Amino acid sequence: MDPTYTADAEAYREKVQAFLAEKLPSNWEGIGRLEGETLETFVGEWRNTLYEANYLAPGWPKEFGGAGLTSTEQVILAEEFAKAGVPTGGPNDAFSIQMLGNKMGTEEQKQAYIKPTLHGEMIWCQGYSEPNAGSDLASLQTKAETRGRYM
Repeated sequence: MDPTYTADAEAYREKVQAFLAEKLPSNWEGIGRLEGETLETFVGEWRNTLYEANYLAPGWPKEFGGAGLTSTEQVILAEEFAKAGVPTGGPNDAFSIQMLGNKMGTEEQKQAYIKPTLHGEMIWCQGYSEPNAGSDLASLQTKAETRGRYM
């Protein structure tokens, strides 16, 4: 598949490429070349760079610290980050930011949890428990029952 993009989308791609050129070291070879403490340090610093540029939560509305990007812009951002060999956030951000998001909860909860999550001060996790299964999702079971007549 070879998607085509509008001129506006390609202009956004150039903006992302300029950001990467400005923020990455000139000798950057991709995150795959880093190991151990160097990798950990880079990911932490890169997460802060993304936060400061509003790229850490690209799909979140601006009022919650996101970039408010369109779906196309988010795809372009992901494409360019992948080409550059950089992560889209820290180790837990895929869950904390992408899965939890900012659209649920009361205004008080949003105020209490969104900023600390973006700042990396609050880390989220997800756990499952099922009788006789512990946290092993492979052993979950479901069944359907008919309760009346449905059309």
